[in-house]
Amino acid sequence: MKRTPQRSPPHLVTLDTMGAGGLPLRVIRIPGHRPVPPPGPLVSTFFTVFVLTAGRGRGRHLEQVELHEGDIHLVPAGVEHQPLDIGNLEGWIVGFDPLLLRSLGPEWLPESPRDTGKTKPPPARSLFVRGLLRLRPGPSRWRRIVHQVAELEAELREARWGVENAAHAWFVLLVTELLRELQEHAPIAPSMSGGLVHDALAYIEAHCLRPLSLQDVAAAVGCTPSHLANVIRKETGLTVGDWLREHRMAEARRCLLETGASIETIASQVGYTDVTHFIRTFRRVHGVTPRAWREQRRR
Repeated sequence: MKRTPQRSPPHLVTLDTMGAGGLPLRVIRIPGHRPVPPPGPLVSTFFTVFVLTAGRGRGRHLEQVELHEGDIHLVPAGVEHQPLDIGNLEGWIVGFDPLLLRSLGPEWLPESPRDTGKTKPPPARSLFVRGLLRLRPGPSRWRRIVHQVAELEAELREARWGVENAAHAWFVLLVTELLRELQEHAPIAPSMSGGLVHDALAYIEAHCLRPLSLQDVAAAVGCTPSHLANVIRKETGLTVGDWLREHRMAEARRCLLETGASIETIASQVGYTDVTHFIRTFRRVHGVTPRAWREQRRR
């Protein structure tokens, strides 16, 4: 029986390999930035924001996407993506350590769902941590975002006295604008507000670190598993398992960096009863095992 060739793992990209020089932030220009990412699928250990100011191209993030002037694409750490055709694109790539979000305050941490009977915004952390394929801000917000990225890039490039504080200040302004756009104008926000998808994502977020199934989530929000699976896939482009896995992987990365806990302990802490399953999932998402990922980040 003929065996299907095994797919090679995606190339792992770190902030250091992109020239961050030990800082948790990096901004590079499109086109002509150095170093050039290797061809093929990529997995970054950092959160990536693509701000496209001119041109057209194609890429892949969960699915093939068209890239246009005025787009902002968000790719979370650990999610496979690939430039397919950069065409004549111009703009910036902003990369930052996901742990920087923790420094912005408690509003960036998960919240338990509240049944207040009022219209509820989409879970901000789910949207920002997981990312959307594309944002298209209005003219005034677009101008602010482009200005903030340009200033952030200049601070990091010129490396003057106080660069870390100044760069962090521009980073906070940029992230604030992105979060406002996500909350106000994200493509999935209208259908999620106060509805089934909002409640399901909030429940996943609040219970992601313990064993959780599609059936559990469906029971919590009062619908059948098949209906919930279809609605979430249709409105977000992701499955319940995708959302659950990304929350768990984000927490696993935090534990690997911030604690000395064993891989077995971390697997249990992030909701996996089988450490082998955890390692296999982590490697499929990041291209390396949890132990190797920790060692690479601590060098």
